[in-house]
Amino acid sequence: MTIKNLTWPVVLVGTVLVMLLVYTHNLPNDVMGAYGLMFILGIVFGELGTRVKFIKNWLGGGPIMCIFGPALMIYFGLLPTETIGIMKEFMKASPSFFNFFITFLICGAMLSISRRILLQSTLKFLPTVVAAILCGCALAALGGLVTGYGAVKAVMMLAVPIIGGGVGAGALPLSQIYSQSAAMTTEQMLSVVMPAVVLGNIIAILFAIVLNKVGKKIPSLTGYGQIMRIDDSELRASLDEEKKQRDAIPITIDGLGVGFFISVTFFLAAFAINRFLAPGVHTFVWLILLLTLAKAAKMLPEKLEVSTIHWSQTWVKNLLFAALVPIGIAYMDMTQVIAAVSNPAYVTIALLTVLGSVIGAGFVGMLLKLYPIESAIAGGLCMANMAQTGDLATLAAAERLEILPYSAYASRIGGSIVLVLAGLLVSAVGIGI
Repeated sequence: MTIKNLTWPVVLVGTVLVMLLVYTHNLPNDVMGAYGLMFILGIVFGELGTRVKFIKNWLGGGPIMCIFGPALMIYFGLLPTETIGIMKEFMKASPSFFNFFITFLICGAMLSISRRILLQSTLKFLPTVVAAILCGCALAALGGLVTGYGAVKAVMMLAVPIIGGGVGAGALPLSQIYSQSAAMTTEQMLSVVMPAVVLGNIIAILFAIVLNKVGKKIPSLTGYGQIMRIDDSELRASLDEEKKQRDAIPITIDGLGVGFFISVTFFLAAFAINRFLAPGVHTFVWLILLLTLAKAAKMLPEKLEVSTIHWSQTWVKNLLFAALVPIGIAYMDMTQVIAAVSNPAYVTIALLTVLGSVIGAGFVGMLLKLYPIESAIAGGLCMANMAQTGDLATLAAAERLEILPYSAYASRIGGSIVLVLAGLLVSAVGIGI
């Protein structure tokens, strides 16, 4: 929920009321108190991240501010101890809230990808995404060996979070996957992986500026926003028409109920596979695989897909900023974050991860007759940034917003591949710490 959905007087009254209860030590120690604080801090920090250009363009915008803003308040002693305890108790008592939220994010993201892109572009574009993943991990491992950080640790704790699909569909489920195989809680694990996500996003935007300049110097390397060397206008027109048809389907109360049911059903199917067939692979990994199969095989009628997307969007538009606040309060340890980013080996490995993604996607794209600049940006940098918000910032910096459909493909499909890979690697080699 953002300021644009409310009036300033309403926000002001809500903020004063909640802060009065917080600083007089009277915030209710229950779900209502937790939600009140989540919404107010989500609105304040979300708007700050959205409106301040430097934060929006370089640091990831509102979502990052909603995580790190509350964490910094704790670090500087600006939140009472009992308020922190209320939020931590809320998180411990309601793990199903994040199961719900992450499930809805993943379902909406996967089903919103055009099936036409999933099928027609896969043959040429998916190899660039896979190359970005492999080269990014390879250079990270090399950096881990050279710096003494450790190859496995470099891949699992830096490369995978950086190319894992952002926060909601990336760092959150990844932390849960990792915590199953480490002597760390999900909260502690998220404090370890989040700095890598933010740092990767910043580096990706900087690389986008560089690639844009390279394209201007060597025009033969770029299609100026067109990724395929053949005429791609027919595909783009088809995608636009498909989007218009989907957007024309109205949001209804009945439809939202259908989307709720489908999301929960997919989660329970994934949970059943995890419980009875493959307990070593996280439920969210199976959820992603099931959704990919359903989309490719057209198992759901379009109306049901759209209902599920609408349900996901309802949560994202109204609860994303609020839902990220307790992550910052209960999960984010700023002491660990500062120690991580002040480590030269850590920063070096993050740089190598993004560089590897660029090299892998650009080179394979060139072999497959894609423009290497666009391929490196969409298949490489948009793997290494923070999904949707990172995609927009990266493409804006590269002056190539036309390839947004491909960047979304890389962030969602590529991020899903990374989560599946992470689940398998955790079972095979651990996480290196």
